[in-house]
Amino acid sequence: MDATTFYLRFIVALGIGLVVGVERGWSQRGTPEGQREAGVRTFTLVALTGFAAGIGAEDLGAWFPAVIAAGVVVLLTVAYASEAWRVEADRGLTTEVAAFLTFVLGALAGVGELLAAGVTAVVMVALLEQKATLHGALARMQHFELTAGVKLLLASVVLLPVLPNEGYGPGGILNPYELWWAVVVIAAIGTAGYAAIKIAGPERGALMMGLTGGLVSSTGVTVNAARASREAPQSSAALAGAIATAQSVMFVRTFVLIAVMNASLLPVAAFALAAGLVVALGFAWVFAGRGGEGTEKAAVAAGSPDALLAAMQFIVVVALVLLLAYHARAYAGDMGLMISSLLSGALDVDAATVSAARLAGSGADPASPSAATGAIVAAIVANSVVKSSIAFAWGARALAWRAIGVLMASAVAAGAAAALAGVWAG
Repeated sequence: MDATTFYLRFIVALGIGLVVGVERGWSQRGTPEGQREAGVRTFTLVALTGFAAGIGAEDLGAWFPAVIAAGVVVLLTVAYASEAWRVEADRGLTTEVAAFLTFVLGALAGVGELLAAGVTAVVMVALLEQKATLHGALARMQHFELTAGVKLLLASVVLLPVLPNEGYGPGGILNPYELWWAVVVIAAIGTAGYAAIKIAGPERGALMMGLTGGLVSSTGVTVNAARASREAPQSSAALAGAIATAQSVMFVRTFVLIAVMNASLLPVAAFALAAGLVVALGFAWVFAGRGGEGTEKAAVAAGSPDALLAAMQFIVVVALVLLLAYHARAYAGDMGLMISSLLSGALDVDAATVSAARLAGSGADPASPSAATGAIVAAIVANSVVKSSIAFAWGARALAWRAIGVLMASAVAAGAAAALAGVWAG
């Protein structure tokens, strides 16, 4: 080992010990000296001990770091036992576990695994520093929220890998693995939206309302904004900004879903989605500048974090939409696919997106990227028409015209860009 390599590994191990030690020392800064469990010097020494163990392993063998690790465990056990005997002692194991992990990271640095050691150290320090935040989140967490998270993990980690990854049905369009993968992605986005709304609170400014609510349902944002505008017409511009922001989130959701289901569509679809996104964001910026305050009554319900039932319903809808689109395309070609997307997109853009992406990636006669992108944009147009109708029927006129403007302008921009991309690709 040359000197440069040695000193690089040494500096990484030293840095890990110092950073973790500073965090631990800061968290115990109110404890009188002599009663602190471990601080900067202790953690730095632990990291350097690990570094020495890792360096020695290259010449002395694996038994050398193993013996030192056993000694560190004994030392930490004795230190914990001694501390636990004190009255009013903190009997948590966080500091001891952090010390042992610091030793391991120092050893990783010693054997040259610098990236693994550095990344793990950063994550460890972040977890240690966010103690109050994490404990506060746990205190506020409801049992049904924890259950919903476990269900999402079961659906993604346990169920997804065992599903068959092959096509069934007419043209092989029904692939259980790919359809459930889409369910997992959509459920994860919905869960993220639920968490964002819970953190921000159901009542917020317009842009935050659209951003967090759009992760759950852009249609839901439109409904809530329209109702709020009836009670507070002076807030129509700000509420229209919420609708515009949610519309922009819908374009991002669609992009993510296409990337998951059939990334080969992105060269064509990305241009169309980017055009719609830019227009929606432009309107959001304009409305936010004119809206001012006054959206206190505009709220978006967080809904339920339990995505399992919604996932089951979604996969049934997607299967029906896929069959409809397949037979429509078999009967009327790409125009049939477009019409089926218009019909299904009025209810659910995600289902229409999955359907078009699947038809472009399976079967003996797959749809072209241009046709699939056109179908997805058609679904967006249909959904935008539905949301415009909701804004007109339930909202104040000052909101309705603004909402119709952003919804239809962004949809038309996406359609025009899709047509241009299709001509260019063809």
